[in-house]
Amino acid sequence: MAVGAAIAVPNWHNFAKNPPPVSAIATGSPTAATGGSTASVPLASSVPGVTTISISVGASVQGNPNFVPNSAQVPMGNKIVWVNKDTVPHTATSGTGASDPTSGKIFDTKIITNGQSSPPELLKGVKVGDSIPYYCQIHPYMTAKITVTAASSSSASTSSSAAAASGAGAAPVLSILQGASTQGNPAYATATLTVKKGDSIQVTNKDSVPHTVTNGKDASDPTSGKLFDTSIINAGSTAQISTAKLTPGDYPFHCSLHPYMTGLLKVQ
Repeated sequence: MAVGAAIAVPNWHNFAKNPPPVSAIATGSPTAATGGSTASVPLASSVPGVTTISISVGASVQGNPNFVPNSAQVPMGNKIVWVNKDTVPHTATSGTGASDPTSGKIFDTKIITNGQSSPPELLKGVKVGDSIPYYCQIHPYMTAKITVTAASSSSASTSSSAAAASGAGAAPVLSILQGASTQGNPAYATATLTVKKGDSIQVTNKDSVPHTVTNGKDASDPTSGKLFDTSIINAGSTAQISTAKLTPGDYPFHCSLHPYMTGLLKVQ
């Protein structure tokens, strides 16, 4: 002990500056980014017709995990939303890089600012089994891929009903317009939206402030928020409205934060 003390005391400042390595305790399941098996890679979260992929905090630093999951399986017909959890802007652009002649042909989110979500992207010209590489145009070392799988019964149903509603094979979309919070400006596009019963409506807030889409003429309507309510949709974010439980008819709606913003949903 005396010998150990004689060595340790004069060198204590060195020990403090350079502590011995410790073993890290890993938690959760391994991912591709940490060397885990493919089977343990987290699946992209999804609701019928929509698959969500995250852009991780720190993704802009080369070598860090970036798109999660890095190898996503997307049912045929699903739209994809990328959620940017990083502190800097990113894109999700199909192709292997800017020099790829097909870059951006299948999908391109354009710039997704930090803390925001991309508009829903529908893969163009793909078939089941296709593997689609993609990257960030701003940080091209950020790469990932999407594999198109067979449509699930729920996504097939959503795609079918959406096609019937729009005639274009895409889910019905309701946009909250830029400047909608200023009274007198156009609020929703379209102000009267016609859909088929069972459709899932994608709501995108293109304004710079939060909004809602809440059924009822205004807050005094006794049915307000009881049939559908997106809750607060932050600027640049998206939400969904299910019409599965709505009977055919007309449903006025409004923004609970700006009640002068109104629209009409027609369910056939």
